[in-house]
Amino acid sequence: MILTMRRFLPLALSSLLLAACATPATPPPPEAPTVDDKAAVTRPFPDDAVYDLLVAEVALRQHDIATALQHYATQARKTGDLDLIETAARLARYVDNEPLAIEFAQQWIQQQDDTAEPHFILAMALSHQKRPLAALPHMARVLELGGNSNFAALAATALSLNEADQANFYTELSELAATHPSEPTIKIARALMLQYRGDAETALTVIKEVLSEEPDNAHALLIETRTLLQLGRRDEAIAQLKYAVDQHPRHKQLRHDLARTLVKEDIFQAKAHYEVLVNQNPNDSDLLLELMLINREIGNNADATAQLQTLSKDPAGRSRANYLLGRLAEEDQNWPDAMRYYEQATGSAEFDPASRRLASISLASEGDEKALERLKTLRLANPQYAPTIYLLEAEVLRKSDQRKRGFNLLTGAIKAYPDEIQLRYARSLFAERMGNIAAVEEDLRHIIDLEPDNAAALNALGYSLANLTSRLDEAEALVRRALALTPDDAAVIDSLGWILFLKGDITTAAELLGKAFSLSADHEIAAHYGEALWHLDKKEEARAAWRAGLKDKPDSSVILDTLKRLQLIDE
Repeated sequence: MILTMRRFLPLALSSLLLAACATPATPPPPEAPTVDDKAAVTRPFPDDAVYDLLVAEVALRQHDIATALQHYATQARKTGDLDLIETAARLARYVDNEPLAIEFAQQWIQQQDDTAEPHFILAMALSHQKRPLAALPHMARVLELGGNSNFAALAATALSLNEADQANFYTELSELAATHPSEPTIKIARALMLQYRGDAETALTVIKEVLSEEPDNAHALLIETRTLLQLGRRDEAIAQLKYAVDQHPRHKQLRHDLARTLVKEDIFQAKAHYEVLVNQNPNDSDLLLELMLINREIGNNADATAQLQTLSKDPAGRSRANYLLGRLAEEDQNWPDAMRYYEQATGSAEFDPASRRLASISLASEGDEKALERLKTLRLANPQYAPTIYLLEAEVLRKSDQRKRGFNLLTGAIKAYPDEIQLRYARSLFAERMGNIAAVEEDLRHIIDLEPDNAAALNALGYSLANLTSRLDEAEALVRRALALTPDDAAVIDSLGWILFLKGDITTAAELLGKAFSLSADHEIAAHYGEALWHLDKKEEARAAWRAGLKDKPDSSVILDTLKRLQLIDE
């Protein structure tokens, strides 16, 4: 829905900056691989392997990891040579090629099960594939073999699973903790899961056990400070974060947490830490955006604008920067600049809100035709978003009551995107206003064929049949199907009540419409409920329902038409 023109509230600085506090800590990336002399072409290989290995070695020395991996993988499969398998596994892990990392780590384990490294590579690759339960035994094997384990990485992945799988992972992790009661990496993983599952007190107890032995453990400090914040102990959290940053001045997550936490306490200290973060991580566009928001908050608009201009030149941050520049221009009521920036916010995350703001501003400041022209230009320039823009164009036409034109626009869109449900649904609304029940039925039945349990389509078709035809039994069956899927949906309850009213069962209809009205004072529900009450000779209650509906929408054509039909107001 296109919003009416209004000033935007200031950007929600603290909520944006604090949102990332709920992000699980991530393990450091693997070190860049180096050429393994054992894998170099110094041993006898078949003649057809020499070329692949020479290409791989040269590519690796030139840091072309993808090419090196391709050639090492080919010969590792052909020869079964352990050194080549090891190299392929390490390279696959470095470039996050999970399928190849799993393949060659498993081959490595088959030949050399008593080495920790392939088990670690396999565990991390499985974890990246959202399979932490499968990864857990291999990380346990790393521990048994004396390697450096990282159970926290597996726990962080487990937190993205459903509740049942999370519980299974935590049970197995707890069993492992029972057999390794002093292992800090398992304690860190348990504390992480406890914190994110809401048991902050137990998480704090567990993580303090780690810190009592390793007071400077960065991962443990990160979890401790986030848990303290979760418990509302901000002063303790800030003091510990400052200590942690002193001990680990280049640790990005610790300093970032401190900067975000300080925004509410001391925004100038927060700014100082963000400046350090940006200097340490010059390619991180999100950090630069957060620093921009702080500069904006403290009135340092020149720096804020300069930072956004810098971001707008970076392909990775360009779309987001243009969206925020549009927001800032809109706050200043600079409509031409706002529209210009929104037109350039074409990244997948920003396009939908940017195009909606563009449509809203253009409609209010330039009128229907100019808004439609802008949207069409945007659609032609960004065909990947065409369905979204068609819907915005249709909304402009709906607001200006251009029913036939809207119907024709969406007909053309549906030819290009026949199974796009939102386009079908939008066209059915135009068709209903035109009284074209055949078109309404075509679109809504198409949706139901694609999604038999689409309650909105079932309800819309039933309601339309009730209002535009005499097929009330069919309409009732469709709406009852929708009600079974969404028993507490006020709109569906209203539809069933209205159908029963049209069938003459006024008492049951009034009960259902009253239930719908108690859930939502929507003007259309109020119109139906008031009419049912009126026919039951409950005149004052009917008037009260209509007044409530008009309060929600003073110009409600549905209520006004009802009052005219009942001859309570003049035509």
